[in-house]
Amino acid sequence: MKVFEYIVLSLALALPVLLTLRASADKVRVRLSRGLFVSFVIAFEQSLLVLLGMYLGNLLRFDIPEYDNLVFLGLFVVVAIRMFIQAFRKAEKADAAVFDISRLPTVLLMGVAIGTNTLFVGLGLGFRASVGQDSLAVSLPLAVSVFLLGYLGIMLGRQHKDMHRRRWLLIATLFLLLYAIKGAVDA
Repeated sequence: MKVFEYIVLSLALALPVLLTLRASADKVRVRLSRGLFVSFVIAFEQSLLVLLGMYLGNLLRFDIPEYDNLVFLGLFVVVAIRMFIQAFRKAEKADAAVFDISRLPTVLLMGVAIGTNTLFVGLGLGFRASVGQDSLAVSLPLAVSVFLLGYLGIMLGRQHKDMHRRRWLLIATLFLLLYAIKGAVDA
């Protein structure tokens, strides 16, 4: 059951990446082979960021379950509030940030910029899970979902397909809150 929970968490973190890459591919045309590379780089960076967050969380945890669970829940709620605010921005500011994904340095920095939520989620997970035991169970579903949804975003952007940004951000927020509440109840 824990792997299914990590899949839900990885989908919550991959949906904003989908929206950002769709907007970037809509403005900057790239070949699909380049899109595969961009998706792979972003997926690799997201996996590294969640593992870094888990490592830092393991270092900072109190080893008192009541406090660790509160920090876990607090960090997840902060990320959910950030996503919720992004979903309800005004129409002129609601568009996703657009990056020039045809350049490798921009792609590397974009992966870090859109990975702040992933880092905070990893930090929260580090207060509940051990990086030594759960690193593969967390990073593998995240890498696969970010790779697949990122590439889907690039394909949709190349075709200039519209996506309801608010709807997808609210779904990501719901998945994140479901995981946080399930984690808080299981404690």
